[in-house]
Amino acid sequence: MKKFSKFLLSLVVVTGLLLPTAADAYQVEQDPIDFGGYFPGYATNELIVLHESGNGNNVGPNSLDNETAYMKRNWTSAYVSYFVGSGGRVKQLAPVGQIQWGAGATANAKAYAQIELARTNNKETFKKDYAAYVNLIRDLATQIGATFDLDDGTGYGIVTHDWITKNWWGDHTDPYGYLAQWGINKAQLAQDLQTGLPEDGSEVIVNPGKPNKPKYKVGQHVRFTTIYKNPDAPISQHINANTLWTQVGTITQKLNGRKNLYRIENSGKLLGYANDGDIAELWESSKPTPAKTFTIGVNEGIVLRTGSPSLYSPVYGVWPKGTQFRYDSVRVSDGYVWLGGTDSNGTRIYIPVGPNDGDKNNIWGIGY
Repeated sequence: MKKFSKFLLSLVVVTGLLLPTAADAYQVEQDPIDFGGYFPGYATNELIVLHESGNGNNVGPNSLDNETAYMKRNWTSAYVSYFVGSGGRVKQLAPVGQIQWGAGATANAKAYAQIELARTNNKETFKKDYAAYVNLIRDLATQIGATFDLDDGTGYGIVTHDWITKNWWGDHTDPYGYLAQWGINKAQLAQDLQTGLPEDGSEVIVNPGKPNKPKYKVGQHVRFTTIYKNPDAPISQHINANTLWTQVGTITQKLNGRKNLYRIENSGKLLGYANDGDIAELWESSKPTPAKTFTIGVNEGIVLRTGSPSLYSPVYGVWPKGTQFRYDSVRVSDGYVWLGGTDSNGTRIYIPVGPNDGDKNNIWGIGY
């Protein structure tokens, strides 16, 4: 992020105010928690964390006010900065940039803002709630210089409580379960975050009561990001794929009615069981080799990472000068430009090729 952007961000943190970016945007109602002089500290402003209330007993027209009143009384147990509900209303309970208690110590320390979504049993109310939720998330992501990508594995930007559970700590899977009740799956949420939505909810298409059909079939080859030892394992027992010998396998059985319904094998060996949310993409062994090649040009070599383009990801290895890296993607993370590729086992690997400063003279090789 440029220095000028950091200065603007510091002003937002100091004032604790959110200024909507669109002329027809939601209106933020200030309903601050009384902390009685207590200050939890400043966050590092790396995340926008998405939640939903999980309260199926509070779905009436006053669900937002009920939820915020309860949170204000019980903030010492948990609290967030924003709550959305009751027809697209948005309430701010705590300043952005201040540590909030909603997703465990690691995420709390990183979160610029955490957002809860109150429940409803009314379709038109949900459509407005969802539109405001999406647009608020987008505005907050812009304030920290993040993209609109969802759960992208970088550990920066927009993440769900579900992603935090799978990667850091916890047992929550929100907001996906509640959104699915209205026919909004992860892919739809990700798409809507890219584009934004009209505030009146006119472009929100809902289909309440009908769960999403399983997306994958027996015989398909897939790349997965998490997996489980048995088909009924809870989310707290997930296994990160980058700790295994491969992240690619074939669906050999579909167990309808089970939590982790896909049995995945590779070369006749059982890898485990996964659900739709654990699978990143279909994988074709005949995928063409990426056309672009980067050749390392620095004497000390470069450290490659696995899983995600981050200085905090597991080390894949140190490749020496002159080694060629075939890549199919370009990402920016932790202040560096990263190229992404896949090894023969299907493992995603990333190589930093220089600082993200726009200066071609600072690239650590040729081919980018």
